[in-house]
Amino acid sequence: MTPFTFPTGAALSRRGLIRAAAATGLGGLLPYGANAQPAVNRLIVPFPAGGPADFMGRLLSEKLKDELGRPVMVDNRPGAGTRLAAEVLKNSPADGTTMLLAPVDPMFIGPAIYANMRFNPATDFKPVTDVSGIQFGLAVSAASPVKTLAQFVQAAKANPDQGSIGITTVGSLLHFLAMDFVALSRSGATLVPYRGGAAMVTELIGGQVASGMDATTTLTEYHRAGKLRVLAVAGDKRADGLPDVPTFAESGYPTLVASSRYVLYAHANTAPATLAQWNRAVRKVLALPDVREKLGRVGYDLLPGASSEEVVRYTDALAARWLPVIKASGYKGD
Repeated sequence: MTPFTFPTGAALSRRGLIRAAAATGLGGLLPYGANAQPAVNRLIVPFPAGGPADFMGRLLSEKLKDELGRPVMVDNRPGAGTRLAAEVLKNSPADGTTMLLAPVDPMFIGPAIYANMRFNPATDFKPVTDVSGIQFGLAVSAASPVKTLAQFVQAAKANPDQGSIGITTVGSLLHFLAMDFVALSRSGATLVPYRGGAAMVTELIGGQVASGMDATTTLTEYHRAGKLRVLAVAGDKRADGLPDVPTFAESGYPTLVASSRYVLYAHANTAPATLAQWNRAVRKVLALPDVREKLGRVGYDLLPGASSEEVVRYTDALAARWLPVIKASGYKGD
């Protein structure tokens, strides 16, 4: 799609602006006002700059500007397990210019563990499409004698010092996956919380913690570089970026299946036509060969994009699997 070029000089008339919007298909995205100019879209990413989620957000923003006909700015809003970023979306105008790129699991886990949520994911947001799949893996240092998941469980049972598992994002699906693994394996492993994947990986490589569990986007490059050894991943299939690593199911834990997806969310009151335009634009971007190559290299599982209804069904199925585990744990985030 060739972006529409607005004329310079005198301000557009309201009628001319409407014609321009129709010509570009941006009618649902343009702000109101007689002298309104094309606004910049904002893509909120709930993680710091420089990480895998930020990389994905900036890759999408670069490509989406051509599909949407105007710039897309990444707005990093880390903190509180994605809740801060979600609050920004809730308090933004429902005009289709602000979107949130976030994992799907906090949207159903948050209400189960936090008593004072300042938003309701089910009523305040609308999923536009899914963007990428994300798996979780258990890794050890490449210097560790542990080569398989079975060996890790044996070592943890024999020596508590060999059974520590570093985790990031307490209160997330990753956290409850690790808890479920400890219970199912009867390994007695101890969970060690870290403030982010970078800190955990540093201590994992250095031997300060016996193992670490995180998203494959954190672990993949270190595994390929021979600095970490990913023992298993928790998806229903092997991770696209780690084809040599078995799943937990293949390793003797058939019920230990968990993965998540990054989803593009809009304000719930956004016009359906605007949501449809974003959906088409994102799906076109996800089909680009260079986008697929870059997302796969970072460790994301590739997706073609889905409808809003398909994302809701996926979320409901994931919630049905994990909410009983979360409630049984008794964990509360506040």
